[in-house]
Amino acid sequence: MEGKKHVVIIGAGNGGVVTANQLAKEGNLHVTVLDKSAYHVYQPGLVDLMFDESMTPGMIMKETKLILDRRVNFVQKKVIKADVDNHKVVTEDGSEYSYDYLVISPGVTEKKKFNFPAWHDIDSVTKIREGITDLNGKNVVVGYYGLIKCPAAPFEISFMLKRKYPKANVTLLNPVAQPPKLQVPMANLLGQASKEMGIQVKRGFKLSGIDGNTMISEDGEKFQFDYAIIDSPIHVHKEFEDLSDDSGLIPVDKASLKFKDFDNVYAIGDTTNITFPPKTGALAHFEAIHVAKSILSNVNGGNKPVFDGRAMCAVYAGNNKGMMVYMDYEKSTAQGRNFMFYASKKLFMSLYWASLTGSLDKTLEAFSNSIAKTAVKTPN
Repeated sequence: MEGKKHVVIIGAGNGGVVTANQLAKEGNLHVTVLDKSAYHVYQPGLVDLMFDESMTPGMIMKETKLILDRRVNFVQKKVIKADVDNHKVVTEDGSEYSYDYLVISPGVTEKKKFNFPAWHDIDSVTKIREGITDLNGKNVVVGYYGLIKCPAAPFEISFMLKRKYPKANVTLLNPVAQPPKLQVPMANLLGQASKEMGIQVKRGFKLSGIDGNTMISEDGEKFQFDYAIIDSPIHVHKEFEDLSDDSGLIPVDKASLKFKDFDNVYAIGDTTNITFPPKTGALAHFEAIHVAKSILSNVNGGNKPVFDGRAMCAVYAGNNKGMMVYMDYEKSTAQGRNFMFYASKKLFMSLYWASLTGSLDKTLEAFSNSIAKTAVKTPN
C-alpha cells in the first residue's frame, strides 16, 4: 500500500459500492469500504416484495463482498465516528482507519413519531406484507409526515394496494400542499394515475396525531382508517449527527458534493442535505460517479468535474403502467405511463447488480443524456 492514496468509504449502499468499484479500477489507490451489514439490498425492490407473494428477500439482496471489485478491502464493522479533523474513521471495536479521501455514504434512519413500520428495509417490509390481509371494502391510508427519500414511493404503494385489493378505499395523505416546481411533471402523471385507479389524494394533510383509528392533521382535520402504511421522516444516524446541519442531514456543496470546506471529504446518497432532486438510488449512483471522477482528478491531475444533480428512474404508474422520470438541479421531465416503462422497472431488478460494477455506465450515461434533452427548465 506504500505510496498509494487511501480512500475510505463509509457505507456499502448504492453510492458507496459504485464509488468503490469506480476507484478500484485505478491501480494507484487503496480503497476500503466499511459497513456493519454483510448484505446489500436493492431498495426499489422492497415495494415489489411488499405485495408479490412469489418474491423472497433473497431475490433483492446479495452479499456485499460479491458486488465489490476484488481489489476493494471490505470491512464489516460499524462506524461510530468520522473524525474529519484528524483524517480518520473509528469503528465500534476501536479500530481506526486513516484516509487521504473520505466518502460518507451511510444512508439514513427514520425519526419515528408513530408506531408504523418503515418501508426501507426487509424486516419492516416483511411486517407490512404480513399485515396486509383482505383489505377490500376497508379504508386504507398511505402517507408520510416529513422528509422522505422518494416522493413517488407512496404513490407506487397506493397503486399496488389498489391493484391487489380493487375494492379497497385507498387514500394517499400527502403533507405537501403543492409539489415543488421541479417535481410538477412527475406529480401530474402520478395524479393522473391516481384518478384513473380511484385513489383519493389529500394534499396538505400534515399528520400530527393518531387517536385509535383516526388520523388528525395539524389543523384539526380528521381521517378514519382501517389500515395504514405511513413513512417516517429521515435523518442521519446518530453516529454522524456531529456532521449534520439543522436539516438533520450532512451539508454538501451541490456542485462538488464536498463536505463544508474539506477538500478531501465527500458525502453522497440519502445522507446529504440535497432534497431536490429527491433521494433515490439513481441520484446516489450519479453522485458516486462524480465523486470517483473528482478524487481521480485530484490524484492524477485534470479538470475538476461539476455535478449537475442528475437522476432518473422508472416508476410504477398504475396497472401494468410505468413512467420514466428525469431530474437535475434545474430541469425535469416525466414520460410515459405505458407498459414499456413498467417492464423497464421490472427488468432493472436483475440489471441493478451489473449497474453497480460499472458495466452499464455508458448505457446509463447515453440514456440520461438523451432524456435530459427533453427536460424542461424549472422557472425560479
